[in-house]
Amino acid sequence: MRDTFAQTLFEEAKKDKNIILMTGDLGFGVLDRFQQELPNQFINSGVNEQSLMGMAAGIASTGKRVFVYSIGNFPTLRCLEQIRNDVCLMNNSVVVVSVGAGYAYGPQGYTHHALEDIAVMRALPNMQVIVPADPIETRILTQLLVKSKLPSYLRLGRSNEKNIHLKDINIKQGKFIEIEKGKFGTLIFSGSIGDIALEAAANLKLIGYPVSIVSCPFISNLDHEYLVVAAAKGPIVTIEEHSSRGGLGSSILEFLSFAKITSSLAIIAAEQKNPSQVGSQEFLRKSNGLSSERIIEKFRALLEF
Repeated sequence: MRDTFAQTLFEEAKKDKNIILMTGDLGFGVLDRFQQELPNQFINSGVNEQSLMGMAAGIASTGKRVFVYSIGNFPTLRCLEQIRNDVCLMNNSVVVVSVGAGYAYGPQGYTHHALEDIAVMRALPNMQVIVPADPIETRILTQLLVKSKLPSYLRLGRSNEKNIHLKDINIKQGKFIEIEKGKFGTLIFSGSIGDIALEAAANLKLIGYPVSIVSCPFISNLDHEYLVVAAAKGPIVTIEEHSSRGGLGSSILEFLSFAKITSSLAIIAAEQKNPSQVGSQEFLRKSNGLSSERIIEKFRALLEF
């Protein structure tokens, strides 16, 4: 996803001089081409995220579309006050780009585990939160963000994520992306955890429970019409590489509660029983309940409830 974002933004920036890319001394190798070929549209501010976000907001206020790129928690939690005050409350056209969602930087330790970012960013006024599931979604959503003027948060995996879509897709603002239809219920996921959700869906189908499998890239602007239909059809299981508090599952529960819709719903999210764990993304996912087996277990429990 990281490389797809960089390439897509570079192609868009060549056509539009109002696109600015900023980073806090990160992105070496990934952002080199942008820096070398579009030096007047690239700023490396050094390791100073609070100042970086204030600068981005100021540049955006002059009519530019500014993308701020960094790792995991650095462009979000470290400069949260500046995002809230300078970007969101002033409604400046800044896109905060976080690479390495969830446990993608697992070996670097808990300082690099991005598991609360969606909850925090979703709570900010005027902020739209966007979470692509694969490189195809990343390319299309980056193009949509270039055209938008809204404060935005783009949450990316680190690298080498597989395409979950077999061909180009049509993404509409605020809409779910249905990958497969099924009559027994719905699995809704966000981000690169989609490969595990697809594995669970395939195994459920093998045991006689075909389910709908859905990608949700728009966390802060849910597809309410689809949710109404899904809730009436059967159990819903949400899957996310994020805390169970404030993420995808929480946002869907909020809607169902406000709309007074009764539905069987389970949230598969990072359990964080031992938040100081260090290890590969695969190890940390399994250690924290993010597995196809866990999804199947939760879904079958809802069917039997």
